[in-house]
Amino acid sequence: MATTTETIEVPSYVSDEENIDDSVYAEHKKRAAKKSRIWIKEKTFNNAGEAEHAITEEGGWSEFYTNTTDEGKKTIFRCNKVKLRGKQCDAGIYLLFNSANEEVILFRDKSDHTHDLIQQNSTKIPNDIKMVIKEFYDLKLKPKAIIEALYERGITAPSIRQLNNFLRTLKTERFGSTKISLGEIEDWCIQSSKTIPDSDDTGFVVSYEIIYDDDNNNSVEDGDHDDDNGNKFRFFVSTKRLLRIASMSKKIHADATYKLNWQGFPVLVVGTTDLDRHFHSFGVAVCSNEKTQDFTFIFQALQDGVKKLDLPEIDPDVLIADGSDAIRNGFEAVFGEKYTVMCWAHMRRKVVKKIEAMVEEIDRDDLIEDVEALQLAQGERIFTKASILFIKKWKKKQPTFVEYFENEWLASHNGWYEGVQHLTPSTNNALEATNRVIKDENTFRERLPLSRFKVLTFEIVEKWSKLYERNLKQFYDKPTVTLDIWTKSYQWAKLNKSILSNKLDDAMEYYVPAGEEVSISINAIDIVKKMKWYSFDQYKTKAFSIWRVVLPMDGTKWLDSQCNCPAFFKKFMCKHIVGLAIRLNYCKPPPAAKSVKFGEKRRRGRPSKAKKALLIQ
Repeated sequence: MATTTETIEVPSYVSDEENIDDSVYAEHKKRAAKKSRIWIKEKTFNNAGEAEHAITEEGGWSEFYTNTTDEGKKTIFRCNKVKLRGKQCDAGIYLLFNSANEEVILFRDKSDHTHDLIQQNSTKIPNDIKMVIKEFYDLKLKPKAIIEALYERGITAPSIRQLNNFLRTLKTERFGSTKISLGEIEDWCIQSSKTIPDSDDTGFVVSYEIIYDDDNNNSVEDGDHDDDNGNKFRFFVSTKRLLRIASMSKKIHADATYKLNWQGFPVLVVGTTDLDRHFHSFGVAVCSNEKTQDFTFIFQALQDGVKKLDLPEIDPDVLIADGSDAIRNGFEAVFGEKYTVMCWAHMRRKVVKKIEAMVEEIDRDDLIEDVEALQLAQGERIFTKASILFIKKWKKKQPTFVEYFENEWLASHNGWYEGVQHLTPSTNNALEATNRVIKDENTFRERLPLSRFKVLTFEIVEKWSKLYERNLKQFYDKPTVTLDIWTKSYQWAKLNKSILSNKLDDAMEYYVPAGEEVSISINAIDIVKKMKWYSFDQYKTKAFSIWRVVLPMDGTKWLDSQCNCPAFFKKFMCKHIVGLAIRLNYCKPPPAAKSVKFGEKRRRGRPSKAKKALLIQ
């Protein structure tokens, strides 16, 4: 079927504004008439100095603008009782500097002052409100929270711009200028490290290094061939109380965090964890980089700090960190070759990302499950054999991933399994949480200039230190048995499972059936002890079928017991240890542990109080 094409011209666009009547448009464009002034000649001065002195003596005038005329230069003054921007007072004066001679003539406007009639919006915050704002600022409230708090108190809040300007002034008074040079950093470090404070909770610079570009003559520091040349700085801040904790620590956590200062310099945090899995910081270091030399500096600064206080030298057994070679090399340079625990959380994230990129979707979940099972290995011998079985299982199915996994996580960074070190966390999450607290509570997620952040480091370490003085935090050298563990242990003890024991030199060894099993055999124990599994799937079923619990001969020291179940590796205490202690009458569970029905889990929160007697319930 034939179609015909009709061409229609599209009309030109005409806006609504073009339809407005020209008279109306002209009315909008008409400029407001300028106010005419009547100037009266008042006085003649011999020179400019006399004229300017007279105006200063009179007061109330500020220079407004100048005009150049044939008669001479005119300097117009305005009444300074009103702001420069906005409606002006009707009164005015001007000086005419005669072009023919040195005389200066004063002219005054005939109009009277009208500044009292002009309504002005004050941009100043009253002093009493400033005191309240400062109080809220010291409580670490953000601007919007401060405004809400002012309204709750019935106080008229300033605008957000006024508040931000005032807070900026407070920060300048508290932290100083936003600019700082390397020389100023050095002067600050020298002054802050001259003497050790008498107070245990006062921060001071324990050690520092300032390296100028001219000093090293563009040379590269030993061990850091990839380090950039130029000016470098490092300083470590701590307190006497925090250094005492460092001197008795056997585990060291280390990590670097960013997004704390404008310049992007890393902030290095080191600390330890106690047997209740609480993190205890030693101090804060700020460096121009996070290379081997920077971590060597911070570990050496710890040793220097405890020496200054005549404390025992730090002799750690293990380092817990991510896969950074700089941390590990710096640690070994100061403390020698020690165990290194690779953070399981970091390792798992990286492996899962590789699995998603390399492995087909049908095998991803099974592969992740096997990696998690391998991580639960209770010792080096078990991990070595299980790793071989893991490679054997997946080498044909996923050769690319197996090659990556073998090179990255078995040949080099292989300290990520649970049993790598006794009573040692398998993750660096405790330190990571501390980094988050610094950002949330100290910097408010703002990147501070280095000149201000260096002052904040003192506040951070002093806050950490005072927690111990105020008994808000303490270092636990024994694991804590929580009510949840007491409840699970009591219920487990009532199962009356069959348990086999064996006497050691100074302890008793118990073999406990895992899961729903209630009895075990000598043959099953032999399979676990001699690792009689020949595939990775057998490892997953047989390696975790029996738990080995070791209790001291002295029943009063049952808290020092050990178990090889996953719960013990994570919490340093488990229901098998406490349950055995209950069965052996080494301890008694609290009454609250018996209040939960058998087979039920304890709800979160504080247990309900006992109800009053003689009431209908």
